[in-house]
Amino acid sequence: MVASWVRREFGAVGVTQYKPGRHLRAIQDHLSGAALLCIDVSGSMRGAPLQAAVEGGLDFLAEAEQAGYRCGLVLWHHGVDVYLPTSTPPATVRARLKAARSSGGNDLVPTLEVAIKELGPMRGDRVVCVFGDGDVGPEAPVEREAARARRKGIRFVVRGLSAYASDCLTRTLVPDERDEAAHTVDDVGGLRRGIASMAATLRRSP
Repeated sequence: MVASWVRREFGAVGVTQYKPGRHLRAIQDHLSGAALLCIDVSGSMRGAPLQAAVEGGLDFLAEAEQAGYRCGLVLWHHGVDVYLPTSTPPATVRARLKAARSSGGNDLVPTLEVAIKELGPMRGDRVVCVFGDGDVGPEAPVEREAARARRKGIRFVVRGLSAYASDCLTRTLVPDERDEAAHTVDDVGGLRRGIASMAATLRRSP
């Protein structure tokens, strides 16, 4: 007796239907990727820096999508100005990024809390890509939240506009990774490419 799930009619050469195996979900989780793009929109980003950051973010989203990653967005200052989870349609993420406005100070802790809440329960490669142009706020709580995220398997990639910003992000988020995970953007002219380059670090979990 032929099993009910065996395909009886073939519309193409060499096509056969098989039931998904019991390990399908594990394989899908292993191959999946999710990234949160976190852009500093504090008051110091007003004008040309914010415009360049938005353009770089759009480039990042396009490259990440091609790499098969689901992307969310956080626009951060002293809190979370905008949060779109990784389940958000890409067109909505791009539109909201284009509408970014600058204001406020700096505190990265609320952003990290959002990232952990969303990405922590997920499997597969989970990446928080953070751009900032200055400090991250009180560093001790940022370091604690970042360590908590790393224990859950979440990894960070950072870009800082100036050596000072890059150093703040590196020592609080990626203290043991000072190569591809952390780069300095020297000036506004290099900002678009600097942010977009974070997409090159997206890779499948081994």
